[in-house]
Parts: sequence; structure tokens; C-alpha cells
Amino acid sequence: MDYNSEFKKRHLKNINAKYNSREDRNRFASQLLKQHNNILNIGSGGKRHLQRYLSNDHKVFEIDITGDADMILNLDKVERLPFDNNSFDAVCAFDVLEHLENFHLMNEEIYRIAKKEVLISLPNSASEIIKVIKNHKQPEKNERGVYSKYYGLPLKKPEDRHRWWFYFDDIIRYYVNFELTHKCQIKFITKKNKQKKRIKKIILGSRLHSNFYIGTVWISIKKI
Repeated sequence: MDYNSEFKKRHLKNINAKYNSREDRNRFASQLLKQHNNILNIGSGGKRHLQRYLSNDHKVFEIDITGDADMILNLDKVERLPFDNNSFDAVCAFDVLEHLENFHLMNEEIYRIAKKEVLISLPNSASEIIKVIKNHKQPEKNERGVYSKYYGLPLKKPEDRHRWWFYFDDIIRYYVNFELTHKCQIKFITKKNKQKKRIKKIILGSRLHSNFYIGTVWISIKKI
């Protein structure tokens, strides 16, 4: 499979996934979800950021392991989400699935309970390799990995970490195959390249640039 070609077929170039914080990420996501009235936000962070950027006509139900959420739930401790099929117009999970051992199961569950659309964002782990090359280290006081907040070997066992290390190509392959085995349409969204990165893309080629410089991939799964 030519992953770069499959990505280009499904890439929404007119949308720029640009944000600087968890709250700003929810602002960006709200623009993609505003056509849906009944939304489930999985792994919301317990801050209700998404609801703030939607109108009172939108109802956002939030699940997290802690914090201000409608349901407190450890997603790695369940075999099935406690909702019927097609319970929500849209279901979203922003930088959540990579934290779970049962990534595949939860991806299927999210799809099952969504009536119209699933919106997921996933980090491209391999983009962290550039931090190593540039010697961008984590602050010593964090006691995390030398270069990474979620990978590496922390000095103490962390409460939360990423369970999966995957490349850009892994993400594209997984969801292209998901489209082939489910009645859905997949679209990808990424942050637009600045001039400097466009030059790097020309030098490195699309494959290497995508795997090392695209930090996050957004996946829209629309049911047919």
C-alpha cells in the first residue's frame, strides 16, 4: 500500500489543525463538530472545554478517568462502553487512544456508539525523534523521559503514559484498512506546513517528512 497516496486522497487540505493547548484543541474541534447536537467526548480531561465552544443547543457528555466528567471510567478496565449502538450523533477522542492498552477494542466501541461521525486525533510518535536530533530535552524537574513526556524511562512510575509508539504511516494504514472493513468514509486533517517545513518536505520527500514532521493526525470517520 502506498500510504502517502492513500493519505493524499483523503487529506482535507483546506482545514488547518493549528492549536497551542488542550483548551485550544477543543476550540478547533468544535468547528468540526458543530453540525452535531449530541456529542460524546471520551477522555475529555475533566475540564469541559468542548462545551464552552459550542452553543446551548449542543449537548456534550464527557467521560474521563478523573475530574469534572459525566461518567468516571477507566477505559482499560471495560470490554464494552455502556451505551447502545448509535447513541450519539458524534463521538470524539482527542489524543486518548494511544494511552490505552485496548486501543483496537475502544476504537471499535467508539465507532459502534456513534450514529454519524467519529473524530479522533492521534500523535505521530516518530515526530519525537527530531527532538533527539535537536537535543530538546524535557526539564529535569519533570522526572520524565530525557526527551519525551510520554515515552522514555521516567525516574518514577508515571500515572499516565502512551502505550503505543506508531509512525504516521501506521496511522494512515490502520484507518484506510478500517474504511475497507466498515461502512464509512475516512478523512485526514493535519496542521498546515509553514514555508520552512515545505522546503524540508522537498528535500526529504513526502514519506520521510510525514513520518518525522507531522506531529498529530486527525481522523474523521463518517458512517455511510
